[in-house]
Amino acid sequence: MLTNLLIAIRCIGPLLICLLVGVLVRRSGILSDEVIRQLNRFVFTFLFPQHLFLTVYNADFSETFSLPLILFQVGIVSLYCFGSVILLSRMKLEKRLIAMLNQNAYRSNLNIISLPLSEALLGPSGLASMGIISAVLTPLYNLYAVIVLESHTDGGKKSKGELILEIIKNPMIIGAAAGFAAHLLPFKLPGTVTSAISSMGKTGTTLALILLGASLRIGSLRKNRKQLIIGNVWRLIAAPLLGLLLALALGFAGSELAIIVLALGAPTASVSFTMCQVYDCEPELAAEMVATTSMLCCLSLFLWIFLLKQLGIV
Repeated sequence: MLTNLLIAIRCIGPLLICLLVGVLVRRSGILSDEVIRQLNRFVFTFLFPQHLFLTVYNADFSETFSLPLILFQVGIVSLYCFGSVILLSRMKLEKRLIAMLNQNAYRSNLNIISLPLSEALLGPSGLASMGIISAVLTPLYNLYAVIVLESHTDGGKKSKGELILEIIKNPMIIGAAAGFAAHLLPFKLPGTVTSAISSMGKTGTTLALILLGASLRIGSLRKNRKQLIIGNVWRLIAAPLLGLLLALALGFAGSELAIIVLALGAPTASVSFTMCQVYDCEPELAAEMVATTSMLCCLSLFLWIFLLKQLGIV
């Protein structure tokens, strides 16, 4: 039990420290709201796409490839995404709020949380499996995000052709497509190129977390506590639990169940805050959702890992 707790802490610790640095930066007055907004746009349009490019480019699709597992992950993410849009729309919520809550419904932090946890829990084979899942789901996350955000902001006034064009022009989609194209090349990219891309991608991840902490407002945490409680319960408990039960019913077992739980039980992806800010869809609430799920996932993921081990799954 102690080993699993230390694994979770080692994975979550750097993330929490970055959030804390952002809070301290905000309190020091170093960054203004406008600078934070500009930096978030820079991360979204330039740094994150490079991280996504390298994730897809480096994915080993020949190792531990499981088509049923991939199809299950795509199916459950699609169910969470479009099911939440239907449910939230029936609740007569404001469109921009629906778009923000939708991000929390299906978009988990695979690259920062799930990848290292899968390696720590399952070893190299777990890392390879989660790497393939990440390579498939990350572009899908961004495709769904652009569709929902565009259709719930100014995109709702655009034609289908214009909406498709906006999706194609999205930096995250371009980064993923470029990664797949480079992956299919008959030669490897020069090490200096991939090293530079890797450095900028890691910078984007770190900077996004610091900016997230800088955007956190303690006062609005109280104001939005109802949405935050529901969002945290769904993201950290209900989403992985439903996925686990469906996977068991479909006959999945062993390490594949662990991969499903770690993928669905990770906190809300930090890039969802960046995209909500770019599209002006409740960015403060998005920041609070990412921050609170990121802090509480240390406990929830520890409990999930403990449950998986108690059940003899891993």
